[in-house]
Amino acid sequence: MVSPIFQSRLSRFSDRTFQRFPLLGHLVDALLKPFRSIYRAVTLWMDADGLRMSAAMSFYGILSLAPLLVLLVAVLGWWLDRAYIETNLIGQIRSVIGQQGAQVLQQAMDSAQRPSEGLIASALAFGFLLMGATGVFAELQNAFERLWRSESGVAPVQKWWYSATLRLRGVAYILAFGFLLLVSLAISTFLGLLSGWAGSYLPVEQIAFVLNEAVSFGFCAALFVALMRMSAGPKPSLRYLVFGASVGAVLFAVGKHVMALYLSTAAVVSAYGAAGSLVVILMWLYFSSAVLLFSASCARVLAEDAQARAAALANGGRVPAVTNVPILQVKSDAL
Repeated sequence: MVSPIFQSRLSRFSDRTFQRFPLLGHLVDALLKPFRSIYRAVTLWMDADGLRMSAAMSFYGILSLAPLLVLLVAVLGWWLDRAYIETNLIGQIRSVIGQQGAQVLQQAMDSAQRPSEGLIASALAFGFLLMGATGVFAELQNAFERLWRSESGVAPVQKWWYSATLRLRGVAYILAFGFLLLVSLAISTFLGLLSGWAGSYLPVEQIAFVLNEAVSFGFCAALFVALMRMSAGPKPSLRYLVFGASVGAVLFAVGKHVMALYLSTAAVVSAYGAAGSLVVILMWLYFSSAVLLFSASCARVLAEDAQARAAALANGGRVPAVTNVPILQVKSDAL
């Protein structure tokens, strides 16, 4: 930990230097500005117990994952063949988490889709399936509220309605995820047809790889924005959420390759025996949750910077160093 005395001396030295050489001061400030924002985002994420919240979300996520996938297949089944959708969905999951994790999810989906006998049993099964699929959204809401330091945004007497709206939002976002996945499948199919048609004329493999990465980046960023927009309390405006989601999508794109390399060399599956595949899925959910919460942290930092600049321009003064601008000042899009 850096000594406060050292920090004070360094600050005085830098102030005197920048006063004597203002051009150098502006140049250094411009170069260090992105790193200051990243440092503040990391600090905010750690102070809000980002690791612990990611662990909680991964636990809720693994309980909700199979029902969520079943509902996604059911939604996409309105437009495409369900067997085709399920095969492609498991294939995409396999490309991210590996063969063994995909097999576990396939078995869980098969178990969740087994028909129940009788109308009442089927209705109860669907109700529990819906509750399981939307359960992770409640934990996600709590994580965002803590990270953005906001209350629920709903009066205490309406807490039951607030919980109900979270479930309704979860259903709505399942439909949105289904649409995004449908677009992703359509683009992947188009790239496959393009590769077969123009393979002898163009470097299709390289082009397809770049396009596939671009589609994955856009899908991930859109998913992060949708999840952050789900918060019913005060939150940063859309442009800051898009920026934070873009940072998260870049981290996820890089991190998934590092994660795949680690899992291929660390013998995680063999170390845990029959539970190894479940551990792999938990690790992927933990990593994804941590990236999502860091995206929300980046969105808040950018919103605070914008508020500080607006306040400085209004007062005609120099932009101060932002440490803690109340997130409750940010526009709310509560349901």
